[in-house]
Amino acid sequence: MLTLLEMSAYGGAVILAVILVRALGVNRLPKTALVALWAVALARLALPLRLPFAGSVWAAAKRLPALPRREGAALAFGLQQGTAAAAFPAASPVAAWPVIWLTGAAALAAFFLLAHLRARQGYRASLPAASPAVEQWLASRPLRRPVRVRVSDQIASPLTYGVLRPVILLPKGLKQGDGQTLAFVLAHELAHVRRFDALTKWVLAAVLCVHWFNPLVWVMYLLASRDLELACDEAVVRQYGRAARAPYALALVGMAEKNSGFAPLASSFSQNALTERITAIMRARPLTAFGAGAALVLVAAVAVLFATSAPVRQEKAEVQAAQGGAIGLWQTTTVMEAGGWQEGYTQAEYDRLLALLPREGYEAMPIAGFNRAVNAALSEQDGEGMELYERVLSCLPEGDANEAFLRNTVQASFNEYNARLDEAYSGRRGDPEFWGQASVRPAEYGPGREPGGEVWAQYRFTYHILDQNGLTVAGRDAFLQAVMQAVQRALESEAAQGGGREAFCEAFAAAAAGLSGEQIEFTGCTVEQVELTGDF
Repeated sequence: MLTLLEMSAYGGAVILAVILVRALGVNRLPKTALVALWAVALARLALPLRLPFAGSVWAAAKRLPALPRREGAALAFGLQQGTAAAAFPAASPVAAWPVIWLTGAAALAAFFLLAHLRARQGYRASLPAASPAVEQWLASRPLRRPVRVRVSDQIASPLTYGVLRPVILLPKGLKQGDGQTLAFVLAHELAHVRRFDALTKWVLAAVLCVHWFNPLVWVMYLLASRDLELACDEAVVRQYGRAARAPYALALVGMAEKNSGFAPLASSFSQNALTERITAIMRARPLTAFGAGAALVLVAAVAVLFATSAPVRQEKAEVQAAQGGAIGLWQTTTVMEAGGWQEGYTQAEYDRLLALLPREGYEAMPIAGFNRAVNAALSEQDGEGMELYERVLSCLPEGDANEAFLRNTVQASFNEYNARLDEAYSGRRGDPEFWGQASVRPAEYGPGREPGGEVWAQYRFTYHILDQNGLTVAGRDAFLQAVMQAVQRALESEAAQGGGREAFCEAFAAAAAGLSGEQIEFTGCTVEQVELTGDF
């Protein structure tokens, strides 16, 4: 599963691709193709699914020479950004991010909702359009969803609102006896109804509320709204023929001179970008089979190249190479591929394990409750749950969507629960252990020493949870990740200075001790093994 920031990054790449395509071909492509491209961007922003593809632009980018990444690079611990790091440390920008994001999302959602409710309040004052021309037009165009045409003195230009019960709202000043202008207006608004553009506007607003921090999503919201209008203009020209382009453009100019106010979730006949709309109308061409096929290929190409991600194995390899090694829970894993799944467990067993473990909203659960739930799941049926967990973990492939949860979160909670049991029975304090490994390829191993080689360290550390009911799983996981970051920095520093194992252990302990807080504290560490190629 993708994190929010990853979704926003992938979606931003699709948006940039669509902006480029739009800039080059807005008057050449069918406007429905532009709408389809925005639908790809919306799907990428809304769906947290990872879609690995070796031909993705992300995979190609990772094959390029990368700049060395130091602190701040992604860790193999694999916690979800913005959730696992929440509440630790309390004063850090990362810790405050969930609150900032939620505040911005709620404020923008309230803005859209209030603007819509205010507009709807004005719409309620409308009256049914009592015109033979309108009634004849409605009778000649039946839809499964009943379309109503109403007249209001609260608006200055036509618009459409509603999804299940759509309403075409005409301004009172529109001369309903002007058959041509009325026909153009109704045809344009009916195109909005048929394409469910009101629902699209809601989805655009919802995605903008979620990704409000991404400026590219704001650009998408504006351009996609304009392209919905261009697509409906194209539908009108296609319905009435190329001879109708000039009178339709004149009708559009007349409507655009008026302003109906701000209605973000309605589709208005006289929205902005008038010059672009008139240019597109006058350059409208008949749709050919070749043009439709080329547009379809273009949409598919953008979706495949930009909405997919690099294969997870490649992502992990690139991250580790950039970091000079991996940091993570010490766990020997043998991966043996067989028919897409790994030997040692079946897909049904994998799914059963996930169903046993508490996963819904686990980040916000108190450690005490989550650890009890994990122990109950693994102790099911006289230990069969634990046997299943160990079998899955021993053959879990790298890049599995639940790898971080199974290897780190669940394992740490199981260790903590057993440490608490030992403490209760023995009467002595029991601190859970966390095992890890770190490696670094420094440019040189101290003054005057030759570059090359690698320093690799296996370590373990202990910690104590001071507030079992107040500390959340996200806070605990963030603490573990922060300690692992401290280990990596200590190893890099000591390798660069030519220090040894004891110096590394002292630097590790000093850095990690400063991470203790009111709910969880670091209590000690041991460097079990150091292997190196080079002089350390």
